[in-house]
This record gives sequence, C-alpha cells and structure tokens, in this order.
Amino acid sequence: MSKLIKIFFLSVLLSSMAHSQNAGFGSLSNDRNEPLHFNSDSLIFNQAKNIAELFDGVKITQGKSTLNAEYVKVIYSKTDNNLEKILAERNVELKSNTDIAKADKAVYSLIENSISLTGNAQLVQGSNKILADQILIDTKTGLTQLLGGVKTVILPSTN
Repeated sequence: MSKLIKIFFLSVLLSSMAHSQNAGFGSLSNDRNEPLHFNSDSLIFNQAKNIAELFDGVKITQGKSTLNAEYVKVIYSKTDNNLEKILAERNVELKSNTDIAKADKAVYSLIENSISLTGNAQLVQGSNKILADQILIDTKTGLTQLLGGVKTVILPSTN
C-alpha cells in the first residue's frame, strides 16, 4: 500500500473518530437523568448485600438507550439505596439511538458516569464498525475511547 493511501486512510479514521467523540455515543449523555426500567425472566434480590441479580432476557432501558444481556447484577448503595453499578455478562448489547456497542461484559458505573465494555467489544455508528479489546464511554460527556487491538471498517461517505 502506498504511503499516500495509508495517509488518506489514517486521516479518514482520525476525522471519523473525532466526529464520534464530539457526538458521543447515541443519546447516553441526555438519557443519564431518565428513570431506569428493568425486565428479565427472573430476579433475585438480596437486601442484606444490596444487590439484585437478573437472569435471562435482561433488558434495561433508560431514555432512548437499551442494555440487553443474559445476566445482570445491580449494586445499590448501603446508605440510600441509590444505584451504584450495573454489571452485565453474556451477549451484551447497548443501543442508544442508532449507535450499537456489543461485548462479552459491560460495567456501568453510575457514580463514575462510565460504561466499560470488554471481550469481543465492537462499536457500530452508522455504516462504520470498530473492534477493540475495550470500549470506554463517558455517559456525562459522551466521550468514547477504544483501547487495545483496534480494528476499523469505515465506509466512504456518499455525500
């Protein structure tokens, strides 16, 4: 591949990433103040440990954002019963507006305003797809970071 083509692809990648960082991931930054709705096939609530475990067909919705997984553990604070953290495993998919992120595991920290997706992590924004070892999303600012083994497929704009 010629040096000019490599420079072109690098500039396209960087401009696409800069756009996605400015736009953030879907509507997460707006949805963070919306109520959370939980659905699953079964639920175990352990009040003594301040945790709830949801099994099979788990769907959590907040505003226009949806988290689907096979298993989710929800951790509440001991002092005021506010949600602190949501841990999701197996077939994790996060949709927010038209953006989609998938992974084997996800950790949503409501205290730190962050979501971390690991294991076969991928981000799809429009026709662009990025694979990485880890995807970090700041739910307050919308900043999205892709770390480790980043592979990108960016389709040329039709405009």
